Amino acid sequence: MAAYLGIFILALSVVGQQLPSSPHGCMEGSCYPATGNLLIGRAINLSATSTCGLHGPEHYCIVSHLQELDKCFACNSQRPYDPYYHKNSHRVENVIQLKDSNEDLTWWQSVNGVCEGVSIRLNLEAEFHFTHLIMKFKTFRPAAMLIERSADFGRSWRPYRYFAYNCTKTFPRVPGHALHYINDVICEERYSDIEPSTEGEVIYKVLDPAIHVKDPYSLEIQELLRITNLRINFTKLHTLGDNLLDRRSDVLQKYYYSLYELVVRGSCFCYGHASECAPVPGVDARDSGMVGRTEMCKPFYYKDPSRDIRDPAACTGEQTWSRILQFNMGDSLLTHRGLSAHHSHCVTVSLSLYIVLFTLSLSAACDCDPVGSMEGGVCDSHTDLDMGMIAGQCRCKLNVKATRCDYCKEGYYGLAHNDPHGCQPCNCDPRGTIMLGAPCDQISGDCSCKRYVTGRYCNQCLPEYWGLGNDLAGCRACDCDFGGAYSNRCMVENGQCDCRRHLIGRQCSDVQPGYFCAPLDYYKYEAEDAVGHSPSDHNLPGKARPQAEVDCVEHLNNQLRRHRRHRRIATTQQQRAALRRIRQLQQTPDVRSVHRERSQGHMVTWTGLGFARVKDGAGLVFTIDNIPHAMEYDIMIRYEPESTEDWEAIVSVTSLLLPTSSRCGNLLPTEQLYTVTLPHNRRYVQMPRPFCFEPSNRYVVAIRFQRHGVSQRHLTAFILVDSLVLIPKYTELLGFQGNDPAAEERRDEMVRYMCLDSFMAMPMPMLAEMCTKLICSISAILHDGALQCQCDPQGSLSAECDRVGGQCRCKPNVIGQRCDQCAPGTYGFGPYGCTACDCHSQGSLGHQCDPVTGQCPCRQGASGRQCSDCQPGQWGFPSCRPCQCNGHTDDCNPQTGECQTCRDYTDGQYCERCVNGFFGNPVLGSGDHCRPCPCPGIPGSGHSNGDSCHTDISSNQILCNCKQGYTGPRCERCAPGYYGNIEHPGGQCLPCQCSGNIDTQDPESCDPRTGQCLRCLYNTDGASCSDCKPGYYGNALAQDCRRCTCVTAGTQQSYCTDGHCHCDRQTGACPCRDNVVGHNCDQCAPDYWNYGTDRGCERCGCHPLHAMGSHCNMFSGQCHCQQGFGGRQCTECEQFHWGDPRVQCEECNCHPLGSEMAQCDRVTGVCECREGAVGRRCDECARGFTGVFPKCVRCHPCFELWDDAVCMIRRDLDHILYDIQRILESGETPGVGDKRILELENKLAQVQDLIRDGDWDRLHHQMSNTTMWHSRAEIALTDGRLMGVARELNGTAVQDEVLRRNLTQMERELRDLNTTLMHHRQKQENNLSSGFQGNFDNVKKYYSESQKAQQKCNASVSGPFSPVEESKATRAHTEDLLNKRQDKFLRTVAAQKKSLSELQNKAQDVDKKVCGGHANASSNGTCHDSPCGGAGCRDNDGRRVCGGDGCDGTVSASLKGLKHANDVTDNLTAASEDLQGMAKKLQDIAMLTQDVKNQAMDTLDKAQKKKDLFENSNKKLKEFIQKIKDFLTEEGADPESIEKVAQQVLAISLPVNRTTLDSMVQQIKDNINNLTDVEGVFNHTSQQLHQAKELLKRAKDVEENLLDLEVKQMDAMMRLANLSMGVEALKTKTDQNREMAKDAKNQAENATDAASGLEQVCVCVCVCASVTVYLPACWHKCVFG
Repeated sequence: MAAYLGIFILALSVVGQQLPSSPHGCMEGSCYPATGNLLIGRAINLSATSTCGLHGPEHYCIVSHLQELDKCFACNSQRPYDPYYHKNSHRVENVIQLKDSNEDLTWWQSVNGVCEGVSIRLNLEAEFHFTHLIMKFKTFRPAAMLIERSADFGRSWRPYRYFAYNCTKTFPRVPGHALHYINDVICEERYSDIEPSTEGEVIYKVLDPAIHVKDPYSLEIQELLRITNLRINFTKLHTLGDNLLDRRSDVLQKYYYSLYELVVRGSCFCYGHASECAPVPGVDARDSGMVGRTEMCKPFYYKDPSRDIRDPAACTGEQTWSRILQFNMGDSLLTHRGLSAHHSHCVTVSLSLYIVLFTLSLSAACDCDPVGSMEGGVCDSHTDLDMGMIAGQCRCKLNVKATRCDYCKEGYYGLAHNDPHGCQPCNCDPRGTIMLGAPCDQISGDCSCKRYVTGRYCNQCLPEYWGLGNDLAGCRACDCDFGGAYSNRCMVENGQCDCRRHLIGRQCSDVQPGYFCAPLDYYKYEAEDAVGHSPSDHNLPGKARPQAEVDCVEHLNNQLRRHRRHRRIATTQQQRAALRRIRQLQQTPDVRSVHRERSQGHMVTWTGLGFARVKDGAGLVFTIDNIPHAMEYDIMIRYEPESTEDWEAIVSVTSLLLPTSSRCGNLLPTEQLYTVTLPHNRRYVQMPRPFCFEPSNRYVVAIRFQRHGVSQRHLTAFILVDSLVLIPKYTELLGFQGNDPAAEERRDEMVRYMCLDSFMAMPMPMLAEMCTKLICSISAILHDGALQCQCDPQGSLSAECDRVGGQCRCKPNVIGQRCDQCAPGTYGFGPYGCTACDCHSQGSLGHQCDPVTGQCPCRQGASGRQCSDCQPGQWGFPSCRPCQCNGHTDDCNPQTGECQTCRDYTDGQYCERCVNGFFGNPVLGSGDHCRPCPCPGIPGSGHSNGDSCHTDISSNQILCNCKQGYTGPRCERCAPGYYGNIEHPGGQCLPCQCSGNIDTQDPESCDPRTGQCLRCLYNTDGASCSDCKPGYYGNALAQDCRRCTCVTAGTQQSYCTDGHCHCDRQTGACPCRDNVVGHNCDQCAPDYWNYGTDRGCERCGCHPLHAMGSHCNMFSGQCHCQQGFGGRQCTECEQFHWGDPRVQCEECNCHPLGSEMAQCDRVTGVCECREGAVGRRCDECARGFTGVFPKCVRCHPCFELWDDAVCMIRRDLDHILYDIQRILESGETPGVGDKRILELENKLAQVQDLIRDGDWDRLHHQMSNTTMWHSRAEIALTDGRLMGVARELNGTAVQDEVLRRNLTQMERELRDLNTTLMHHRQKQENNLSSGFQGNFDNVKKYYSESQKAQQKCNASVSGPFSPVEESKATRAHTEDLLNKRQDKFLRTVAAQKKSLSELQNKAQDVDKKVCGGHANASSNGTCHDSPCGGAGCRDNDGRRVCGGDGCDGTVSASLKGLKHANDVTDNLTAASEDLQGMAKKLQDIAMLTQDVKNQAMDTLDKAQKKKDLFENSNKKLKEFIQKIKDFLTEEGADPESIEKVAQQVLAISLPVNRTTLDSMVQQIKDNINNLTDVEGVFNHTSQQLHQAKELLKRAKDVEENLLDLEVKQMDAMMRLANLSMGVEALKTKTDQNREMAKDAKNQAENATDAASGLEQVCVCVCVCASVTVYLPACWHKCVFG
């Protein structure tokens, strides 16, 4: 027995070496190896494109060591890293292990300054599963990088993920949104920040835990995990910015890529066949690296040919021996059965081996745990594989496992004896339980929870965590915004935090639309809104310094002494100018608002409208009452110096009420003083310590500004103060306090990203994203939520504002946070923004205007909103001149001088012509005026038919310019094309209603009385020419009558005349004959033919069975026959065949040389032969021809003679044969009775019988009988008759020959006729085949194409693959895309709207430059808000509108220039005519002037005396003015005295003002206008004429004196207006001048009264263009009339 046992053990040892090893978890199905680091054992497969020190030592520096002594080091990677000898080697294999054997850090490092083209690549020897990657950097993490993979050993690459500090800028085409799908390629920013400077990590997971994967074993997921190569590309370095300014190597030494550790986690790709990976040769199997894969079946297994190696069931064969051995004692075979039923191995085992095995199977004691096993621990007594029994095997309870049944299964706990199942389930929540190993403790049942998961069953998140089951790692942190949320707790279902007012988002970090976060400088108070105080005001803190004006005077005196000492002459004027400057500075306001305009392209360095300009020593007082939160605030002043001097501010802060808050309650309400220096090279200053402000309190901040380091205040020193700003001390707020790491990180971020510094100076730089988040949190705490935008609906473009700051998007020229005020230099706040003031540089005192009305401050003599116009009655700004309007108006265009609102029915630039409907010469001095035109009635009479009229000089008749529709010299009749009865009252000419189809210039086109249309054009007809005339159709109203296109052959004959047919006048449809169709009646109806006959078309009659259809050729009637049939109706055999198609059709086989055509007779099959050919097939020579066919030769002409004779005989014979045949058929001979012949025949037959029988007796008896003799006689008679018949037959034969000859001739003629007929028929068939057949074939082809097009069209409209259906699907897809990308689209639309708004503003600027206004065209093209028009603007008539009156665009300027040129031309022409008439009048007046001259001498002497008097007064006035100048230049004149004198002087009134003079002149002009027929008056009243001349002379003298006085007085006024001061002592002299002016006024009034007493006076008025020119200078310009 021992020997057999030894043999068995030896056999097991041998067989055990060949059989598979025992199972290890893969026997029940597919299995997959665990993950590990793929880099282990593959250092040779890891490479880098850039490594420092490969070619020699290189120096590098560390940014974090810049403050230390050792900051730069050497890199030498020529040899591999060694912890003792080559520690400076930094090759890429160093990243596999974080530390060496001495626990020192190792790393890989690139070459200095290389930014792009640096990559690390791992090449694997086979396919692997890649799960995630971890990188720990020694330096800054890269500013940009990407991870790529290859699954074909580097032949193609695909990206996994992009990383960048700014994804939009670095990778613009890569989406930057969150991950939506597991295989999305996106760009992340969270791993590319510049912080930390070392040990920063980058983690990438192929399967993001946040994305749910339905089937992790799907082909899509497997393809995503499968790699053969992995590459990491570094594309951009993080720098501190100094490399941009200096590219030296020592600067670049601190910028490089450096990596401590690289972990590439994955597993070998074993296709579900193995749970472990074989190690790579040369690597310790204990290393946790994935270093092998399965590609072939193990020994004792074979690959199934029908399966791929990737199939888990690919390898089949033997299983473990201990499980499948079965003994068969009958044949001593040990059978080993594998998994595959068709494959097995049988091994022969000896009987002794069986005995050994049987011995080993003897029974032993059970070792089962009675608590966990059934039946108290009883095990199987023997082995029976069929029953599933194995000797010694324990039978465990349902939830118990292990050999002894002493352990609970995974997922169960609490092994107990009284539990029928042994253990109870853990009931752990799978969402929060760690799935590796047992889910709960085997004893207590406590579940193994994931991170941030709690509870006995791991079914709830820890406080401040949420999302159980959303992440594989456990719960997510609430991460509520510390300011936007009330706490860090959130809802466990969705993580929603408890948000403050108007804050949204899961973390409460977003602002609700229409709300914003207040910036740190939100509480700013504009200096221009503060109250200004003088230096001596006690409300300002500190003490005012003394003025430095005494020093200035001493300085000037000292300067004068120095000049004298050095013999330099210093004029008194210089001293006086200096003193005057000092007085002016003393009068300058201490505080003044300075509004600064904002121009495009220039930086805005201020807030609000501008600054407060504060004099040295003066100050501002601010009132603060809107504090949101009780805390300390830093006080900051923003300013802008005007010089290079430093200033200082003394600040006093006072609370008007006692503080009540717990934060500020410990401070007394006393004044706090600050004294700070304002350096000239800065724009803001902050108080050295904060001040505690609280809500519901009022504070006064008083600030005195003065120069720094001086003892006196200077008159010329000013500073521009922008605003006072309160900045909260954010470190007091919750979230920044304490040593909490989060609070420390927030404080560090505020400093690191310079969040506070960004709000100090203006303009504010772009905020970092982290600053935006922190500032919103601070604002939410201060204001308990977000603030409302409150954008002004008129001044803003939308109700939304900037997320930080609350700045609304303003319309053009609108400013303010809420867009509620006009920018400086603009006015008219309204729906379209504000309009630029555009104050005239020469007419206004400044560029600012009234913000409501837009009125600019005008200089003297200027008027208008922009100060760009002259005073009323003048034009030509800035060189203003009086309006020249011939006395018919006082107003003219301020730019062109064109007269406006002309009176007396006048019109024109100078009111020099009559308006339409009036005639005459209204020019001043012509003696004529405007009179109504008689056309034939005057305007307003209701019977005026003319627009204007004029006088014909040649005929001395008035000719009218008639209105449209009227004609005649006086417009007394209707024009051609019009009708009416204008002789009756109210009658008018109306256009003839002929639909525009007459010649309006033709007098006979319509009846002038009734309006009936007489001569219609354009082929129209009817009473109003509104119909097309017969034979035409179309739209007569559109002059579109076209000739009917009816085909005569198909149209009813009653509708056609002379080859033209009538059709429907609207549609053009023709009346067709029977069975004829088509718009033009040009074709037969379907199944009809024989087009062109009077009856119409006939039915085709195609055979229903033999034809392919019921249709046929419309001309030939030929049906489309099936194979084997022919004929027109397909009732015959097919072409070239004959016979009955229902029985049999035979081929014609007509000889081509002997037959006329290939078609034979369809019934007989006889071919139609040519001349000289005969036979059925026309293959024989005909009679009269000789030879062998086809070479048949006509016989000799004699043959025809014999042939004629033969033919005659044949004819006779035929006739005889015919008669015989007729006799034989009828049994009667012509001329012989049938009965008698029968009797004779009977008798003859009897005689013959007697003779044959030999009965001579009877024969003799018969012969002797009288009857015989009678018979003989009858026979003789009959014979005679027969002879006659024979003669008749001979005659008939002759006649028959003649007839036969005639018949032959007729046959020949018929043959010729048939030949001709066949020839014509052939031609017809050729024509049909070439013409109609070809056309018909084309018609069929086009019809087929039309059908195909119809099918294609139908297919394009309906069907699953039609474009309509595809368009429908595309539309649905597009709608889905639009829904998905709606937000992005809306943002794009908003950006586009903004761009359009900017373009619209630019377009408005162009419109303003070109047309003088902005174009806002409505839907109908009108521009109500822009009278100047612009792009797209049209008037009511559809004409484009651009420019016009009051518009300053280039178009208006061009039109004005053109109009001005035309007016000048007209004026020159009129002036030439006036001068000619004036020359004649002057000749007549010259004679009268001599008489008047003598009488004028006396008056001239008096005027000379007055002139001397006025000159004396003028001289005294000049002396008086000189005294004023001397007084002003004296040193003792103080401003109060100067002001008093100026007021007294300005209060002086002239004796005669300009208005009085204008009224006098106007009265004279009116008298002149009322004068008529001056020549008649002169002829009839010569005495009155002399008196008028005398008075005229006197009036001229008086007016001359008045004008001289006016000129002198205006000169005095101009001079006085330029003086800023006057003296009281000049009052007496002024009174004297006033008395003298009164005397002159009385004289002028007397002269005026005398002039107005005359009924008819001819007055000469001299009006000078400039009031500064004396009267003698313009005397020669006077015009006499």
